Amino acid sequence: MADLQLLDCFQPELVRLERVRFFQRQLLSVADMVTEQDYIRQKLRRHNRFLHGWGVVCGLEVTPQPTSEAPWRVEITAGYALGPYGDEVYVGESVFLDLAQCGPDAITSPCEPDVLEGPSDVSGGTIYVAIKYAECVTQPVRAMPAGCACDDVACEYSRIRDSFELSCLTEMPPATAPPLLCDLIAENTVPPCPPCPEEPWVVLASVTLPAPGVAVDVGDIDNLSVRRQLYSTAILQHQVIDCCCEPRGEVGADLSVLKSLDTEMVAGGFRQLTYLLRVTNHGPAAASNVVVTDTIDIVNGSAVQVDSLNGNWTPSGPLSSPTANLVIVANVGTVQPSPTAQQLGFRVFVRRPTGPTAGPLSVTNTATVSSSTTDGTPGNNSSSTTHTWQD
Repeated sequence: MADLQLLDCFQPELVRLERVRFFQRQLLSVADMVTEQDYIRQKLRRHNRFLHGWGVVCGLEVTPQPTSEAPWRVEITAGYALGPYGDEVYVGESVFLDLAQCGPDAITSPCEPDVLEGPSDVSGGTIYVAIKYAECVTQPVRAMPAGCACDDVACEYSRIRDSFELSCLTEMPPATAPPLLCDLIAENTVPPCPPCPEEPWVVLASVTLPAPGVAVDVGDIDNLSVRRQLYSTAILQHQVIDCCCEPRGEVGADLSVLKSLDTEMVAGGFRQLTYLLRVTNHGPAAASNVVVTDTIDIVNGSAVQVDSLNGNWTPSGPLSSPTANLVIVANVGTVQPSPTAQQLGFRVFVRRPTGPTAGPLSVTNTATVSSSTTDGTPGNNSSSTTHTWQD
């Protein structure tokens, strides 16, 4: 039991949590309502302590705000922290604290954060501005008498407000640092449950007080070295992504081309071949500066003319000299992602020499599509056809 009490921050009555089991015609009492509240609150405390730890999450910066009447006055800005016992400490707006009256026996009122209760004079040295969770009872109402109607009517507070208290400590409260992740992994150690700190204070800053009457300066306040910082999941996630993830580069397109021989015929001693090409962008990005390059390899023959059907092919028209190896190019421009193919076509006239020694005519046609946009799937960027004729 002692270990459990220690882990639950000296609240032995809440070690084994219970919640109310409701049923029809149940008579509920104050104890039932308190039990229900304690169940939720203590589970939240455990969640904060064991999963997140404790410390300042954001804000709560201590800055000098001296006046002529209070040269040692400081401002604690709005912010959020988790206390050592798992309680949320939320400061919704800035509060001011006169360090000249904030001795070890002084503490602010949870209902009036700017008011010091039990102020004590401070002469100098180094003090530690600290904050802790506190509660403030509010909204008094008249309570029904417990006895007969002749009893005096009493007042009870009907609300409990989450709040905080500020104080000035003369020394840092003892605290145990959590184990390092690398040490746990290297030593193959099970992480221990963190013990509950002896004091509920979260130190915000250390202040080296100047001489009496001299205004406190920004150089007198250290918000960093004594502060236990608790980083949010959003900050840690951004840091992990920024440090560990390789840049993914530009989102690319996926171009493909399909080539087929559409028609072929013999006309005037030439074999006329019509080719059809289908260019498709499978996305996700648009492909810019798309170019289709078509290579025509002819065996036992030569090309003498190219006619553009769909697309502007270069060169086009009668060739200055017959060629057995012809390369033509079509500039397509930008191709948007779409399941519908963009069609290109051209016609080539091939002449085959005559005579008894002439072998079979063979034409191999290879089309390749490319663009200035990254293509992560280059395997479908080319397509070929080969046809052979004996006569």
